[in-house]
Amino acid sequence: MKFEDAHEALHVRGVSAENSTFEDVNLSNAKFDDVNLSVASITRANLADAKVENADLSNAQFTNVNMSNVRIDNAQTAGMRINGIPLADLLAAYTMMRDRPAGDRS
Repeated sequence: MKFEDAHEALHVRGVSAENSTFEDVNLSNAKFDDVNLSVASITRANLADAKVENADLSNAQFTNVNMSNVRIDNAQTAGMRINGIPLADLLAAYTMMRDRPAGDRS
């Protein structure tokens, strides 16, 4: 099935569309609920101001992404790494530096 140069809203429900390709598609303000994107590849995507809730991002990889002003709340972060450094180590180092007296932070 092909959709080319379509400009109307779609309502898609109960569809199996694995192995599909979406290229040069505007999905701004789209809503995804109960979707399976496991093993999906997302490149050159604009997710600015996106909201992700109750998602399983385990084993996901983010490379060359702009995460400026990203908020992460109530997340399971076991094994998470940022630039190759375990997040647990980064948080421990931050806590250690934060808890030192102001004149002893070198």
